[in-house]
Amino acid sequence: MIHTIGCCDSGMGGIQIVMALKKSYPDLNIVFLADQSHVPYGDKSKEELMEYIRNFLNKFREMKIHEVIVACNTLCANVVEDVRKEYLDLHIYNIIEPTCTQLEGKEYSKIEVLATTKTVESHAYLHSLRKIYQEADILEIPAPELVPIIENGADPKQLKLAVEKLVHDDAQAIVLGCTHYPFIRGILENLKTYDIYDSNQAVIQLFQDETFCGEGEVIVYTSGNPKKMKETIQNLMHEELMVEHIEL
Repeated sequence: MIHTIGCCDSGMGGIQIVMALKKSYPDLNIVFLADQSHVPYGDKSKEELMEYIRNFLNKFREMKIHEVIVACNTLCANVVEDVRKEYLDLHIYNIIEPTCTQLEGKEYSKIEVLATTKTVESHAYLHSLRKIYQEADILEIPAPELVPIIENGADPKQLKLAVEKLVHDDAQAIVLGCTHYPFIRGILENLKTYDIYDSNQAVIQLFQDETFCGEGEVIVYTSGNPKKMKETIQNLMHEELMVEHIEL
């Protein structure tokens, strides 16, 4: 039985996972930490990413939250498994494998993965998808321009121009390998009929057999500007959430 889940990301990407969990599990308490003072993570060094993941996990430990979703593909691809042994008291969820297993049983000859530069360089999605597709053409595409646009309000024209440069017409499936990227789902759907996969549904499925005993409370903390994040959540998600400042 789970009372509270912690969720962490560099910024607005993880809030989509929070809202997906809130909708599916209304009795679950969620504490979300956004490290917007360091966003984007996709161009950071391994040493910096190690510092950021430890900051998150230490904060959850202080809060006595033991179920933690790392809602950042860059952290999952590069450092989560390196620090897991330091936090054996926490149940840490890496979202890459569950995201990829959604493709099991589907027949694709060409799959595109859109991700941050650091995630692409790790080849974490390629390794995970190769367990399912030995022969398919799997193309990992870095899309570093998307996160800054989304963090600054997701201007539709800017996003559309950026997305059109990234995808190929012959792709059959697109995996959104960054939790910010579901904000571009509508643009992709208007370009062509791709099968699109992201981490939101994957995370929901992780907890489908669990029982929750919270009060449905959602608290959001940011190391950046709480007022700006609250306004961005209202504008993009049409949700009214309490956002407080936190030092990370």
